Amino acid sequence: MCGIAGGFSFTADGGAVDRAVVARLNEWQRRRGPDGVGLWASPDDRVVLGHRRLAIIETGAAGAQPMTDATGRWVITFNGEIYNYRELRSELERAGRTFVTNSDTEVLINVVAEWGEAGLKKLRGMFAFALWDSHEGELWLVRDPYGIKPLYVAETGGTIWFASQARALATCAPVNTARSAPGLAGFYLWGYVPEPYTWWEGIRPLPAGHVQRVRAGERPVAPKPFMTVEALYKSFAPRELGADELQEILLETVRYHLVADVPVGMLLSAGTDSNAIAVLAGKLGQRLIAVTLAFEEYAGTPQDETGLAAKMARQLGIPHVVSTITRDEFESVVDDFFDNMDQPSTDGLNMYLVSRAIAGQGFKVALCGLGGDELFGGYPSFRQIPKVLNAGWLFSPLRAVVRYIPGNFSLINAMLRISPKWSGALSHSGSLAQLYFLRRALHLEEELEMLLDKYWIDHGLATLIKSGNAVSIAQNLEKAGLNRHAQIAALESSTYMRSQLLRDADWASMAHGLEMRVPFVDTHLLQRLGPWIVAAKPPTKLDLARSAGKEMDVLVNRPKTGFTTPVRGWAMARSGNLAHGFRGWASEVHRRFRAFDLEEPLKVQSKRAA
Repeated sequence: MCGIAGGFSFTADGGAVDRAVVARLNEWQRRRGPDGVGLWASPDDRVVLGHRRLAIIETGAAGAQPMTDATGRWVITFNGEIYNYRELRSELERAGRTFVTNSDTEVLINVVAEWGEAGLKKLRGMFAFALWDSHEGELWLVRDPYGIKPLYVAETGGTIWFASQARALATCAPVNTARSAPGLAGFYLWGYVPEPYTWWEGIRPLPAGHVQRVRAGERPVAPKPFMTVEALYKSFAPRELGADELQEILLETVRYHLVADVPVGMLLSAGTDSNAIAVLAGKLGQRLIAVTLAFEEYAGTPQDETGLAAKMARQLGIPHVVSTITRDEFESVVDDFFDNMDQPSTDGLNMYLVSRAIAGQGFKVALCGLGGDELFGGYPSFRQIPKVLNAGWLFSPLRAVVRYIPGNFSLINAMLRISPKWSGALSHSGSLAQLYFLRRALHLEEELEMLLDKYWIDHGLATLIKSGNAVSIAQNLEKAGLNRHAQIAALESSTYMRSQLLRDADWASMAHGLEMRVPFVDTHLLQRLGPWIVAAKPPTKLDLARSAGKEMDVLVNRPKTGFTTPVRGWAMARSGNLAHGFRGWASEVHRRFRAFDLEEPLKVQSKRAA
């Protein structure tokens, strides 16, 4: 895993790309790749590719990037891993392709050279890359179907710029850094900036599972899908799997995610997902060193992960390291945490801290259980949303009454002393999509008036509703006739997981030069498990535990606690903001990003401060 960057002057009369800009992008992303730096430019300087290297596969000089293939036609800068590269290499060699390295990067080049866009569906891994075709004068920009690896793009003055981090582009490249209204509104609604927006007006994420091919002398065409999670869910025919088949496909994904030329560690919590990975890895003969994060504030409470994690580690016979974080230690790293945060998010602290702990043990690669809740229905949304929909007839008369009460929902909240979300269900109970976004809400729409001025609310919300990717995903899933459980699973994967969990896992782990791998976030796994998810009785966490093995018995029937940190208390102590839950933390995050905007050399300032 690495950091990529570059620029392409695509207009017929365009000038050279400024190499210094790409060099600055490389330097800004240095912590993503501490093992090496590279820069390649075409003879006319119309294309410049940059790379920061974290050496995982083919760790010697032969694996350095940007990499040119044996023919000299293709040049690539690549972030991620192709786990099935050995099988693909064998297939390509049978087709007559030759190789000069043992890297997955060279295999990736040849996959595109041999099969074109169709080859992208063959890839098993996490990836974002830019590939220059010197014969066709064409730049390929590609991102994996789940969006595990980020890729941000900005177009200005006939040049397309790209990087692994949006903030790198905003800081180093001559792009429009005006505040994005939908990005700002989305952050306060959900605690993260929802795709297809970023915090900055002129920077966009390449959509997950898409390829954009930009030709010299032509206007860039829109990105084209080659495989998306939403499309996969709509393609599944219902079929339940047996326990043996489930274990087989889970073993397969763990085996592929262990492919590396360096030692692999893992994040071990007290939850089902990470422990299932540890058990499955053991069945594959891998005794992974496990690291558990602990907090002094949680000692002796249900939030303390260490006791059960240690018990599981002893049972599996694997080395176990407990890293205890104190509030003073948090205070010592909080500025670095914010310095590395790519876009505003109310999450990420847990991943930042545990990545720091794992990297401190000397690892470059670690496995974690992210994605298990989406596949096995672990979130409360899977239970709560159907219940509210089933009770819709109860809400109908209340909606009629509330419509005529001045202050309606605010008054209901005060009278019943309940969370704004539950009174908000009165107006959203008719739609699964509406209830889903309500369930994930940090603030309700009406509460934004207390936080933002009218311009940001009106323009931001209007854009989110009109063209927000999350809204269109929800509508398409509903039209496809998927059952409620499958709709929620697809929404969790395509919105919350992609725009917050995976994004935060990327920058927070890469801040420590650590590659965080996610065996449950794998399209090949989804293609085999998906038919069961859309069936009448979808798989549960109990199915996951039992299929992993009898070693999981100690976790069965244990209440879900999640992977938490005492961030609320820490944030309140730092900011003096006593707002409920993570709302105070959101204000602190926003404040820090406003400060960054003033400090960092942004190229285009917004006329409106936000």
